[in-house]
Amino acid sequence: MDPLHKINLNLDNLNLVLTKHLNIDNRLNNLKQKVNGIIMIISCQKHKNDRLKKYKLSQESYNEWKVIYVIGDLFMKTDYNLINNFLYIKCEDSYLHLFKKVILSIEYLNEIFDIKEGILRCGDDLVFNYDVLNSFLISKKLDYMGHQVAYTNNKSVITDYWMYNYYKIHLNDFKNKNHGLCNLTIEDIKRYSNRYKISYAIGTIIYLSNKSCNILINHFKNINYNILKSDTNNCYPYIIEDCAIGYILNRLNNIQIFEYNFGIKHTNYMK
Repeated sequence: MDPLHKINLNLDNLNLVLTKHLNIDNRLNNLKQKVNGIIMIISCQKHKNDRLKKYKLSQESYNEWKVIYVIGDLFMKTDYNLINNFLYIKCEDSYLHLFKKVILSIEYLNEIFDIKEGILRCGDDLVFNYDVLNSFLISKKLDYMGHQVAYTNNKSVITDYWMYNYYKIHLNDFKNKNHGLCNLTIEDIKRYSNRYKISYAIGTIIYLSNKSCNILINHFKNINYNILKSDTNNCYPYIIEDCAIGYILNRLNNIQIFEYNFGIKHTNYMK
């Protein structure tokens, strides 16, 4: 057999292997439940039996948008477990790790569901206006939507004690092993307070398209899922979840925030 013929055979074998893998991927995608999007309610074990009961949405889906409640469990043996409409993920269940919980949830939801449009990320203490919600779900959407905090200069560095102030009144969280804070102190949290003065959508409720979700997932993978990663300006852009999303989408990828009023009532601010 001449060398050229051997090369052609090897190429044919490689194409056959690749085709088989692609067919397997396609079959797996076909097995996923198809949805227009996910209404993702981010919560925690602390509020599973109060907020999630009091503010539970009246339906399990709206206009083919599946409602999923997310709770962290640092000691799970698997990465995630979907039980009915509760998604339990292996992640610190703390406020400090909220960005990690949100992005991991988006990543896992894309493994479970075939999502057509995107994800509506919501807090667990919202009272919805269902007319406004349904109007939004059937409307044309942009990549990044919500109530915007806008700044013209997004390169300056500011000291933001939001997380530090939160933990000053939640010191018991450091003792909760499921929060993953045992190696940190309140003074550590204070040292993580520098961030960029960027534009972002307030985290109460944010819409993220599939494009935005993929950007966030890939960025977080590239920093090894490390929310405490800093840069040369001694900034910690991943400490506050909604600011982290704005940092990645708006500052680094120039995805503009579209102002949208979801008509919700926020009931448990900073509790």
